[in-house]
Amino acid sequence: MTIRLCDIQCHAFHGVLEEEKKEGNLFRVNIAITIDDVVGMHSDDIQDTLDYRCVSNIVAREMAIPSDLIEHVAWRIKHALQLSFPQATDIRVAVAKKNPPLSLQVAWVEVEM
Repeated sequence: MTIRLCDIQCHAFHGVLEEEKKEGNLFRVNIAITIDDVVGMHSDDIQDTLDYRCVSNIVAREMAIPSDLIEHVAWRIKHALQLSFPQATDIRVAVAKKNPPLSLQVAWVEVEM
């Protein structure tokens, strides 16, 4: 079973340029966590599954820590999820930045691990 949190949006201050660190930007985070055996499918008890409120709290905590690179942010989120959910068999994290400061018009730049 895979639990996904899709298009988590938050304002954060990640980037190499000073203007990114001061003004911040809109970021989008997507999470997919696979767990092989989920008792909650049968018990209907939140204690028997992956509580996605905890996942969103981890994302919020890590997004609040400024970083130069979104690669680093994605790694921190993935690492924190691995520590919090050792029963996960696969964790995928994507972090995207809206309108990155480039010479061409780019809607989003995204890193996925």
